[in-house]
Amino acid sequence: MQDTIRSQIQRSKVLGRREIARGLVVLKFQNSFVAEKAAPGQFVNVLPKIDFSDPFLRRPFSVYNTSGDSAEIIIQDHGRGTAILAATGIGEHLDILGPLGNPWKYNETTFETAILVIGGAGVASMPLLAKQLEKDNKLYAVYYGARNKSLFADEYLRKIEYSTDDGSKGFHGSVIENVRKDLNVGKYSKPKIFVCGPTGMMRSAILLANEFRIPCEVSLETEMACGIGICQGCPVETSIGEAESTGRKFHLVCTQGPSFAKEQIVL
Repeated sequence: MQDTIRSQIQRSKVLGRREIARGLVVLKFQNSFVAEKAAPGQFVNVLPKIDFSDPFLRRPFSVYNTSGDSAEIIIQDHGRGTAILAATGIGEHLDILGPLGNPWKYNETTFETAILVIGGAGVASMPLLAKQLEKDNKLYAVYYGARNKSLFADEYLRKIEYSTDDGSKGFHGSVIENVRKDLNVGKYSKPKIFVCGPTGMMRSAILLANEFRIPCEVSLETEMACGIGICQGCPVETSIGEAESTGRKFHLVCTQGPSFAKEQIVL
C-alpha cells in the first residue's frame, strides 16, 4: 500500500494557467503518471502550494484533461486554500497525489446513449468521459446548466445543450428540465445519465432517472483530507439496499466513489 502511495505522490511543475470562465482557473501541470493512468471520473488530491504549511490539508480536483505527459485541473476560487491554488503561477510546483477514486462506469453494456448532465463547476470530470465515449464509439449528449452564459467552461466539450437560469443562453430554465423535455419525446435510445454538479441538481437528476426508469450515476464533490480512506473524512450515507448488501451504513467518497450509482447512496 505504501509503495503505491509513494509512486503516486509527485512534485509537478505548473506549465500553464488560464481562466476559462468567471471564477474558474485551469492549471496545467507536468505529471506523466497522472497523464497516463487517470481514467474518466478520477481525481487528484493537491496541496495548495509546495512548502506551504498553512493550509495544511490537500484539496481534491477531478482530472479535467490529459495530453502527453501533462494533466489539467479546474480550480473554483471559493476559499483560502483554493484562492492560493488559483494564484499559482507558471513554473511553480504542486504536490500531486493521484489519480485516485473509481472512474465513471462508462463501459457498461446496459445503455446505448450516455447523457452527460453538468451543473456549474461539475464540468471538471466530463471532458475525459466524453473523449472516452467517442473513442469507444458510444453515443452521447451533453446538457450543461449555469446561472448565466458567463459561467460556462465548455472548451473541451461538443454536442452541448445549454440551459441558463436567466435565459441568456440556450434553454431558459434548469438543466434537469431541459433533459426532461427530450426524454419525454423519446429522443434517446436506452439512455444512462451521468451527472455532476450541485447536490440539489444531482438529487433532481436521480428523481428524473427514477421517473423514466433509466440508470443514473452521480459524481460527488466533497471536501477530503487524505484522499485514500485513512482519515474517514468524506462519508456519504448508503441506501437501505446498499447497506443490507454491503454491511456499510456509509461509503467513503474518496475510495468507494466519487462516482456512485443512484441506488447506492442517499443524497
